[in-house]
Amino acid sequence: MLVMKLVLLFGFLILMAIGMFLACQNKTKKTENDAFGKILNDPRVNSKKVGEQNGIKYFQIVENGKMGFRDLDGKVVIEPKFDDVEMFSEGYSAVQMGDKWGLIDETGKYKIEPGFEYLGSVHDGLLSYRQNDKYGFIDVSGKQKIKPQFEWVDDFSEGLCVVRNHKGLHGYIDTAGKLVIPFQFEYAVKFENGKGKFELNELWGAIDKSGKIVEKPTHKYGDGW
Repeated sequence: MLVMKLVLLFGFLILMAIGMFLACQNKTKKTENDAFGKILNDPRVNSKKVGEQNGIKYFQIVENGKMGFRDLDGKVVIEPKFDDVEMFSEGYSAVQMGDKWGLIDETGKYKIEPGFEYLGSVHDGLLSYRQNDKYGFIDVSGKQKIKPQFEWVDDFSEGLCVVRNHKGLHGYIDTAGKLVIPFQFEYAVKFENGKGKFELNELWGAIDKSGKIVEKPTHKYGDGW
Protein backbone atom coordinates (compact mmCIF):
# COMPACT_ATOMS: atom_id res chain seq x y z
CA MET A 1 0.00 0.00 0.00
CA LEU A 2 2.80 2.39 0.88
CA VAL A 3 4.46 1.78 -2.48
CA MET A 4 1.16 2.41 -4.29
CA LYS A 5 0.63 5.66 -2.39
CA LEU A 6 4.14 6.82 -3.26
CA VAL A 7 3.56 6.00 -6.96
CA LEU A 8 0.29 7.94 -6.97
CA LEU A 9 1.89 10.88 -5.15
CA PHE A 10 4.81 10.90 -7.57
CA GLY A 11 2.43 10.85 -10.55
CA PHE A 12 0.38 13.69 -9.07
CA LEU A 13 3.52 15.80 -8.59
CA ILE A 14 4.57 15.19 -12.20
CA LEU A 15 1.14 16.28 -13.48
CA MET A 16 1.32 19.40 -11.33
CA ALA A 17 4.78 20.22 -12.68
CA ILE A 18 3.61 19.77 -16.28
CA GLY A 19 0.58 21.96 -15.64
CA MET A 20 2.70 24.72 -14.11
CA PHE A 21 5.17 24.52 -17.03
CA LEU A 22 2.40 24.85 -19.63
CA ALA A 23 0.78 27.68 -17.70
CA CYS A 24 4.10 29.55 -17.62
CA GLN A 25 4.55 28.97 -21.36
CA ASN A 26 1.07 30.31 -22.10
CA LYS A 27 1.64 33.28 -19.81
CA THR A 28 4.96 34.04 -21.51
CA LYS A 29 3.39 33.77 -24.96
CA LYS A 30 0.50 36.02 -23.92
CA THR A 31 2.94 38.55 -22.44
CA GLU A 32 4.98 38.53 -25.65
CA ASN A 33 1.83 38.97 -27.76
CA ASP A 34 0.65 41.83 -25.56
CA ALA A 35 4.02 43.57 -25.83
CA PHE A 36 4.09 43.08 -29.60
CA GLY A 37 0.55 44.42 -29.83
CA LYS A 38 1.40 47.55 -27.87
CA ILE A 39 4.25 48.32 -30.28
CA LEU A 40 2.18 47.69 -33.42
CA ASN A 41 -0.79 49.66 -32.11
CA ASP A 42 1.31 52.59 -30.88
CA PRO A 43 0.68 55.60 -33.20
CA ARG A 44 4.10 56.99 -32.26
CA VAL A 45 5.69 53.93 -33.86
CA ASN A 46 3.30 53.27 -36.73
CA SER A 47 2.36 56.87 -37.44
CA LYS A 48 0.67 58.30 -40.50
CA LYS A 49 3.92 60.08 -41.34
CA VAL A 50 5.86 56.82 -41.22
CA GLY A 51 3.27 55.16 -43.47
CA GLU A 52 3.31 57.95 -46.04
CA GLN A 53 7.11 58.10 -46.08
CA ASN A 54 7.39 54.35 -46.69
CA GLY A 55 4.45 53.86 -49.03
CA ILE A 56 2.51 51.84 -46.44
CA LYS A 57 -1.27 51.81 -46.79
CA TYR A 58 -2.21 49.59 -43.84
CA PHE A 59 -0.51 48.87 -40.51
CA GLN A 60 -0.84 45.60 -38.61
CA ILE A 61 -2.77 45.63 -35.34
CA VAL A 62 -3.13 43.12 -32.51
CA GLU A 63 -6.22 42.67 -30.35
CA ASN A 64 -6.67 39.79 -27.92
CA GLY A 65 -3.85 37.88 -29.57
CA LYS A 66 -5.34 38.16 -33.07
CA MET A 67 -4.01 40.27 -35.93
CA GLY A 68 -5.64 42.50 -38.52
CA PHE A 69 -5.04 45.87 -40.17
CA ARG A 70 -5.82 49.57 -39.72
CA ASP A 71 -5.39 52.46 -42.12
CA LEU A 72 -3.05 55.40 -41.51
CA ASP A 73 -5.76 57.29 -39.65
CA GLY A 74 -6.22 54.44 -37.18
CA LYS A 75 -9.47 53.04 -38.59
CA VAL A 76 -9.71 49.24 -38.50
CA VAL A 77 -10.10 48.08 -42.09
CA ILE A 78 -9.59 44.33 -41.61
CA GLU A 79 -10.81 42.89 -38.32
CA PRO A 80 -8.21 41.16 -36.11
CA LYS A 81 -9.02 37.48 -36.62
CA PHE A 82 -5.77 36.00 -37.92
CA ASP A 83 -3.03 34.25 -35.96
CA ASP A 84 -0.34 36.01 -37.99
CA VAL A 85 -0.16 38.38 -40.96
CA GLU A 86 2.50 39.70 -43.30
CA MET A 87 2.59 43.38 -44.20
CA PHE A 88 0.70 44.16 -47.42
CA SER A 89 2.82 44.08 -50.54
CA GLU A 90 1.58 44.60 -54.09
CA GLY A 91 -1.97 44.68 -52.74
CA TYR A 92 -1.89 41.36 -50.88
CA SER A 93 -1.07 39.97 -47.44
CA ALA A 94 -0.22 36.41 -46.43
CA VAL A 95 -2.25 35.44 -43.35
CA GLN A 96 -2.21 32.51 -40.95
CA MET A 97 -5.29 30.76 -39.59
CA GLY A 98 -4.39 27.97 -37.21
CA ASP A 99 -1.45 26.15 -38.78
CA LYS A 100 -2.32 27.08 -42.39
CA TRP A 101 -1.55 30.13 -44.53
CA GLY A 102 -3.60 31.88 -47.20
CA LEU A 103 -3.59 35.21 -49.06
CA ILE A 104 -6.01 38.13 -48.74
CA ASP A 105 -6.53 41.31 -50.75
CA GLU A 106 -6.93 44.81 -49.31
CA THR A 107 -10.63 44.25 -48.61
CA GLY A 108 -9.80 41.21 -46.44
CA LYS A 109 -11.21 38.77 -49.01
CA TYR A 110 -9.31 35.55 -49.58
CA LYS A 111 -7.43 35.32 -52.86
CA ILE A 112 -5.97 31.99 -51.73
CA GLU A 113 -7.77 30.03 -49.02
CA PRO A 114 -5.59 28.89 -46.07
CA GLY A 115 -3.99 25.59 -47.00
CA PHE A 116 -0.23 26.14 -47.15
CA GLU A 117 2.40 25.33 -44.52
CA TYR A 118 3.76 28.83 -44.98
CA LEU A 119 3.44 31.77 -47.36
CA GLY A 120 5.73 34.79 -47.72
CA SER A 121 4.88 38.26 -48.97
CA VAL A 122 4.26 39.13 -52.63
CA HIS A 123 7.11 40.60 -54.65
CA ASP A 124 7.36 40.72 -58.43
CA GLY A 125 4.01 38.92 -58.46
CA LEU A 126 5.40 35.88 -56.64
CA LEU A 127 5.33 34.66 -53.06
CA SER A 128 7.29 31.88 -51.43
CA TYR A 129 5.65 28.78 -50.00
CA ARG A 130 6.90 25.79 -48.04
CA GLN A 131 6.18 22.14 -48.71
CA ASN A 132 7.93 19.26 -46.96
CA ASP A 133 10.54 21.67 -45.57
CA LYS A 134 11.47 22.94 -49.05
CA TYR A 135 10.66 26.37 -50.51
CA GLY A 136 9.31 27.35 -53.90
CA PHE A 137 7.08 30.08 -55.35
CA ILE A 138 3.47 30.53 -56.43
CA ASP A 139 1.66 33.44 -58.05
CA VAL A 140 -1.25 35.29 -56.43
CA SER A 141 -3.75 32.84 -57.93
CA GLY A 142 -2.02 29.98 -56.10
CA LYS A 143 -0.46 28.47 -59.22
CA GLN A 144 2.98 26.94 -58.73
CA LYS A 145 5.63 28.85 -60.66
CA ILE A 146 8.82 27.47 -59.09
CA LYS A 147 8.70 24.04 -57.47
CA PRO A 148 9.82 23.70 -53.82
CA GLN A 149 13.49 22.75 -53.93
CA PHE A 150 15.41 25.26 -51.81
CA GLU A 151 16.39 25.17 -48.14
CA TRP A 152 15.56 28.86 -47.75
CA VAL A 153 14.50 31.77 -49.96
CA ASP A 154 14.26 35.54 -49.61
CA ASP A 155 11.74 37.78 -51.41
CA PHE A 156 12.14 38.72 -55.06
CA SER A 157 13.65 42.14 -55.67
CA GLU A 158 14.46 43.69 -59.02
CA GLY A 159 13.62 40.40 -60.73
CA LEU A 160 16.01 38.22 -58.72
CA CYS A 161 15.79 36.29 -55.46
CA VAL A 162 18.39 34.92 -53.05
CA VAL A 163 18.05 31.16 -52.47
CA ARG A 164 20.03 28.66 -50.38
CA ASN A 165 20.89 25.07 -51.32
CA HIS A 166 21.39 21.99 -49.17
CA LYS A 167 25.10 22.80 -48.76
CA GLY A 168 24.28 26.14 -47.16
CA LEU A 169 25.49 28.19 -50.12
CA HIS A 170 23.55 31.11 -51.58
CA GLY A 171 22.86 32.11 -55.18
CA TYR A 172 20.18 33.99 -57.15
CA ILE A 173 17.28 32.81 -59.31
CA ASP A 174 15.10 34.76 -61.75
CA THR A 175 11.28 34.78 -61.75
CA ALA A 176 11.27 31.68 -63.98
CA GLY A 177 13.26 29.76 -61.35
CA LYS A 178 16.49 29.69 -63.37
CA LEU A 179 19.69 29.87 -61.34
CA VAL A 180 21.31 32.94 -62.88
CA ILE A 181 24.02 33.52 -60.26
CA PRO A 182 25.47 30.19 -59.01
CA PHE A 183 25.53 28.97 -55.42
CA GLN A 184 28.82 30.31 -54.12
CA PHE A 185 28.22 32.76 -51.29
CA GLU A 186 28.20 32.14 -47.54
CA TYR A 187 25.33 34.61 -47.40
CA ALA A 188 23.68 37.09 -49.76
CA VAL A 189 20.94 39.72 -49.63
CA LYS A 190 18.35 40.98 -52.08
CA PHE A 191 19.21 43.39 -54.88
CA GLU A 192 18.87 47.12 -54.31
CA ASN A 193 19.73 49.74 -56.92
CA GLY A 194 21.21 47.06 -59.18
CA LYS A 195 23.56 45.61 -56.57
CA GLY A 196 23.38 42.45 -54.47
CA LYS A 197 25.56 42.23 -51.38
CA PHE A 198 27.28 38.95 -50.53
CA GLU A 199 29.52 37.45 -47.86
CA LEU A 200 32.69 35.41 -48.44
CA ASN A 201 35.20 34.51 -45.73
CA GLU A 202 33.30 36.75 -43.31
CA LEU A 203 33.83 39.79 -45.53
CA TRP A 204 31.23 41.59 -47.65
CA GLY A 205 31.21 42.72 -51.27
CA ALA A 206 28.69 43.35 -54.04
CA ILE A 207 27.77 41.97 -57.47
CA ASP A 208 25.71 43.23 -60.38
CA LYS A 209 22.85 41.28 -61.94
CA SER A 210 25.21 39.35 -64.20
CA GLY A 211 27.07 38.08 -61.14
CA LYS A 212 30.11 40.24 -61.80
CA ILE A 213 31.81 41.51 -58.66
CA VAL A 214 31.55 45.29 -58.57
CA GLU A 215 32.84 45.68 -55.00
CA LYS A 216 35.40 43.22 -53.73
CA PRO A 217 34.67 41.44 -50.44
CA THR A 218 36.78 43.63 -48.16
CA HIS A 219 34.09 45.05 -45.89
CA LYS A 220 33.25 43.88 -42.40
CA TYR A 221 29.62 43.43 -41.44
CA GLY A 222 28.42 46.51 -39.62
CA ASP A 223 30.51 48.99 -41.60
CA GLY A 224 27.46 49.99 -43.62
CA TRP A 225 27.12 46.36 -44.75
